[in-house]
Amino acid sequence: MSDSAGIRVRATNRLGRGVPAFLILLGGFLGCSGHSEAPGAGGPQVAGQSMGFLLGVNYPWLHYGHDFGDTAWGHDGVSSTQSKREVETDFEYLKTQGVQVVRWFVFADGRAAPEFDPAGNVTGFDEHFYQDFDAALAIAENSDIRLLPVFFDFQLTDKAKDSGGVQMGGRATMISDSAKRKTFLDNALIPLLQRYGRSEAIVAWDVINEPEGAMDIAGGRWVEDAVTPEAMKIFVREIVQCIHAHTSQKATVGSASRGMLTHWTNSGLDLYQFHYYDKMGGQYPLEYQCANLNLDKPCIVGEFPTKNAERAVTAYLDVILHNGYSGSLAWSLRGDDDSSDFKGVASEFVKWSASHEKEISK
Repeated sequence: MSDSAGIRVRATNRLGRGVPAFLILLGGFLGCSGHSEAPGAGGPQVAGQSMGFLLGVNYPWLHYGHDFGDTAWGHDGVSSTQSKREVETDFEYLKTQGVQVVRWFVFADGRAAPEFDPAGNVTGFDEHFYQDFDAALAIAENSDIRLLPVFFDFQLTDKAKDSGGVQMGGRATMISDSAKRKTFLDNALIPLLQRYGRSEAIVAWDVINEPEGAMDIAGGRWVEDAVTPEAMKIFVREIVQCIHAHTSQKATVGSASRGMLTHWTNSGLDLYQFHYYDKMGGQYPLEYQCANLNLDKPCIVGEFPTKNAERAVTAYLDVILHNGYSGSLAWSLRGDDDSSDFKGVASEFVKWSASHEKEISK
């Protein structure tokens, strides 16, 4: 764990491996600047219209960075026998908790997908990638759960590390070099979006988790090879443009804190998102009206802790809902870190959801 500018950075074990989400999402979303600020007002409202409340959980992986695709370690992606069995069990459990949306990392630090040539250009996907993604979608659909896939993690730009022939990180030039960035868009992203761009099981695509950690900015640079903020913003904008051009789905970015949302206000996002952990509370308290952010689109709290937390899960959800935000996703079911214990709070999560059904389902 490290702290920078009051922002908590999760020290997750990256090799480590409820809740009716009454979902009226994205197609009818409007900006949060006009949300009702009154608790119990039937959920966030704009011009008399209620949008519902996105309620779910971060999975966020079975195996960090290789749930989708092959590595030199072998194939243990979602379509492999053992992994498929484990994911099916997890999603059936989430279904019993009423969970309807799950945030799931796809490429992470690039260790399994996409494929790169020796010069760092993206060439496409291996034979298992689409099999794994197909399996994930099928499992989600069978459990009546929708996905919020996250393309990358900020550790994509960390100094390259080799483990048994698998490169982890070291892909900063895919962001900063326009030619290499184009190979990702043309050879990986666009084919992926064209294949899954009409799937009703996908509510939105999350471009990158906590990109500020990979940016050379105050409070950022959590990795050695951070890129300029300008390069990251171009990277995000180009991916968002591809999402809009090739799908009927929406785009978001998992910003590390509420104070960093301003980096993404001109990126064409359909849904703003920030993450909240208790050490942020002194600088960016959770008790802050969404309306005061003056955003042009809705905003959700994409992560909040379920372990070693300063308040009960119901208290986080109350504050998030009553301050006009359009959803919240608990961290997490599978994350091996000191903020993750969804199973430990699931019973209270379910009770909260049931008791707020009228507010969050309209």
